[in-house]
Amino acid sequence: MKRKRIIQFSCIILSLWMAIFVVGCSKTNSGKGDNPIAGKTSASDEKGNSKDKSELSSYITDKKRTLSILTTEWPGAQVGNDMPLYQELERRTNIHLDFQLLPLTDPLEKFNLIMGSDKLPDIVGFSDGEAINKYGMEGAFIPLQDLIEKQAPDIKKALDDPLPNEILPYKQSGWGEATAGDGNIYTVPLFSSSNAIGAVYAIRVDWLKKLNKKMPETADDLYDVLKAFREQDPNGNQKQDEIPLVSGQGSKTASIISLINAFDAHMNLYVDPKDDTIKYGPVENNYKEGLSYLNKLYREKLLEEDYLTSTNDQWLARATGSKAGLMFVWPASGIGAANNGLQKVDPSYKFMPMAPLKSKSGAQFKDTNTAGRMIQPRMAISITNKYPKETMKLFNYCFTKDGARLIEYGIKGIHYTMKDGKPVYTDLILHNPDGLDPEAARVNDGLLTTALPYQMGWDCHFQAHADADPWTVEAWKIYREPGMVEAPLPTLNFTEKELSRKNQLVAEIDTFKDPMIDKFIMGVESLDRFNDFVKGIKRAGLDELLEIYNTAYKRYQKTAK
Repeated sequence: MKRKRIIQFSCIILSLWMAIFVVGCSKTNSGKGDNPIAGKTSASDEKGNSKDKSELSSYITDKKRTLSILTTEWPGAQVGNDMPLYQELERRTNIHLDFQLLPLTDPLEKFNLIMGSDKLPDIVGFSDGEAINKYGMEGAFIPLQDLIEKQAPDIKKALDDPLPNEILPYKQSGWGEATAGDGNIYTVPLFSSSNAIGAVYAIRVDWLKKLNKKMPETADDLYDVLKAFREQDPNGNQKQDEIPLVSGQGSKTASIISLINAFDAHMNLYVDPKDDTIKYGPVENNYKEGLSYLNKLYREKLLEEDYLTSTNDQWLARATGSKAGLMFVWPASGIGAANNGLQKVDPSYKFMPMAPLKSKSGAQFKDTNTAGRMIQPRMAISITNKYPKETMKLFNYCFTKDGARLIEYGIKGIHYTMKDGKPVYTDLILHNPDGLDPEAARVNDGLLTTALPYQMGWDCHFQAHADADPWTVEAWKIYREPGMVEAPLPTLNFTEKELSRKNQLVAEIDTFKDPMIDKFIMGVESLDRFNDFVKGIKRAGLDELLEIYNTAYKRYQKTAK
């Protein structure tokens, strides 16, 4: 369907929606407590007609509804109705989900094709907030704020309950982060817990012990440790073949650049608490100081020489071959893969997470990949959806105690049991009979997959990783310490005009900035040219970019509740 046709058709659908909405503005399901839906068996026959009117209140809808849903594939599993979780969800809610999947690779291309087609899915899920808000502002999705206010008390509570920002003098607002540039909310988000983490630095703790070194806490400490790794043969093969710092997983420059946080430098845009405005870290003197440190590591062969071109296979080979001393990786997939290889040789060989370095001011900055509560776009309701009220009530169920438990822990008696009033995974998850690790076992049955919005907890992940990935648990513990500083920039949303220009400016700035950073690190360009670097970024449009961001930031503050 062309966008114009969508907008024309929307008038008809909106009329229908308003009629449904008015009829349905009575008491919501969640008014009966945490679990108004769970624990009831289906009272419908094959045609979806109720056999027992007394049980209708346990359902979101008295007649079985089918909703088509677009979501992304999940690594290791094909999301669909053969998964026990979605079968149980249908039993509890009387809503059948008909899945259409986006590929893991290049999902945006297929997403755009679907959004330009003649028939939109009833529910559209996509993690690219800018893309989904763009289509929302064009008229493809229903604005959700009224539905949330009137039909989704548990979602409203999640949006109303922001967490404090540890740098800025206010609380980050869920409403502000979820609101698009035109003032509407188009998706019910996924809220991660305040304990979610991303990539972290991992260090060979057995090497530290062998060389009588303490866990580094400052940039100077780290330099001393890396130098010892280079010079004192910690792998014991009588060769100077150790690579103290390898780039690790993902973007190679990004995997080392966060060390500049130790100099109170910011890698990108941030809110300066002194005047409550957004500024750009790479043009500031602290950033120059951080680059000088990285250049020192490179000159002295403490950073892998080929960090720009090394592959993930090379990174893993260096880690498992007992050559890497420090790396920037995801706890489970990175530290786990390295330790599994190392400990086949010697069980005492071990990588463990390293806390963020303390800066000159004494702060410990969590990398931008190591977030606290994140609000991620998840599910939009298309303008062609005939059951928006029921759809929103389905989403709200996912935010109730029992709905979230279903998503995180699965089905009682199969995936978990209760112990001391808390859910505990069964051996199906923790010691899977088919040999799946706990993460794979959860995914295999649909737990924690991408098709539903909810408020993610932490305890379920702790349980799943406690035995199989103790390093992941240790990373969570480290990054839960009080005083850890989040990246001080809330999620901002933009108007269509702002978004287009912002993306153009970011591309132009990054095209100039990114290769220059690597040249500074490798010494191809002298840091004496840092002022020219700053001028180049400004010529690429930094002032205009900051104006766009600060405009969006002011709008965010007004939207915040």
